[in-house]
Amino acid sequence: MTYVKMREILEGRFTGQRVNLRGWVHRIRKQKKMVFVLLRDSTGVVQTVIKKSAVSEESHSDAEKMLIESLVTMAGTVKEDERAEGGYEVQVDEFKVLHFAEEFPITEHQSTEFLNDMRHLWMRSRKLTNVLKVRDEVFRSAREYLRNQGFYETTSPMFVSTMGEEGSDLFEVEYFGKKVYLTQTSQMHLEPQLFAMENVFILAPSFRAEKSRTRKHVTEYWHLEVEESWCDHECNLKRQEGLIAHMCHSVAKNRLAELTELEADIDRLLEVKPPFDRMTYTEAIEICQEKGLEIEWGQDLRTEAEHLLTDDRDRFLFVEYYPKGIKSFYMKHNDEDPRTYKNNDLLAPRGYGEMIGASERETDVNRIIENLKRIGDDPAKYQWYLDIRRYGSVPHSGFGVGIDRLIMWMLELEHIRDSIPFPRTVTRTFP
Repeated sequence: MTYVKMREILEGRFTGQRVNLRGWVHRIRKQKKMVFVLLRDSTGVVQTVIKKSAVSEESHSDAEKMLIESLVTMAGTVKEDERAEGGYEVQVDEFKVLHFAEEFPITEHQSTEFLNDMRHLWMRSRKLTNVLKVRDEVFRSAREYLRNQGFYETTSPMFVSTMGEEGSDLFEVEYFGKKVYLTQTSQMHLEPQLFAMENVFILAPSFRAEKSRTRKHVTEYWHLEVEESWCDHECNLKRQEGLIAHMCHSVAKNRLAELTELEADIDRLLEVKPPFDRMTYTEAIEICQEKGLEIEWGQDLRTEAEHLLTDDRDRFLFVEYYPKGIKSFYMKHNDEDPRTYKNNDLLAPRGYGEMIGASERETDVNRIIENLKRIGDDPAKYQWYLDIRRYGSVPHSGFGVGIDRLIMWMLELEHIRDSIPFPRTVTRTFP
């Protein structure tokens, strides 16, 4: 038997035709001689009506007994109806309950904490379903762009023995009697692969043990990391622009129905185009100071500073040339200002924070050793990483995109947890 998807009905493909449907009871309203059912599948929700006079006595009795989230099949004729949700209604003449659901624990006006406890059930909500479909398009379009630009997708270990970045706590894990860490970034294991394949990327989880409780932080997030050979700082900025613009445009064009239901601003995504705005870290500090923020050169740009720089901005902003003291040891020395590296962060408009951290990578093995000693780390732990600078060191650059935070910006979500199927925060590892 061939079953029709709800989206096909909502697109008007089967008006006046008899169709077979299957799905879950999303909402139900029972009257004396008929039962109205909003039927849900992965593509949408359609109103159906089961009249006592149109189906068997057993079928109508089952319809009266069933609760929301029951699994059903039905057949009937599609009619246009302006009163129905979506503008169409299916008048049912065959109906069967495949599974009678128990009373659903989620009702209206539940607390955020309760809904997070029930995440395994709450993701059936229209909002989360649509967010997850947008998320799928973000993943798909990222891979599409990079593969079309000659990049290879690869993998890297989640257990690591060395630190990847400054300023982020590591999760320690006992590994057969040894202490290792969950990776903060796959970058250091991407770089050796670049020497084999030249242009590589990975889309995988990263872990940060920061005890942040803000709306923009989770402890496990999905990280798109890119490494490109023969690419300097300017090339790296252009690659970031191209990738972000492509993902935004793909979501706007390919997830129009979901964006509409989420009441997202589609034009806002289509307006993301290179070149992005740019300023130096030094300029950013001066702007923050002029706006009354107590911040000195050499301090990182935290949440308040990011707000001051982007709250009134509708375009993405590159902040480049951060001080060495607050960035990682593998970044390229900046001859024009030796206090800084050739690096950048990409800040989203309207205070959504950092989307990308990036840099040209240092190619001189001796500079990397000096950087490690400066921050008090032992170069001996990084011999495998230093080796790739000893044998055919090539100019290259890379960056990492926080996918969940980007989705949060795209959909103007209140909290980053709403962009993730099962978010992990300082206080939550369940379900």
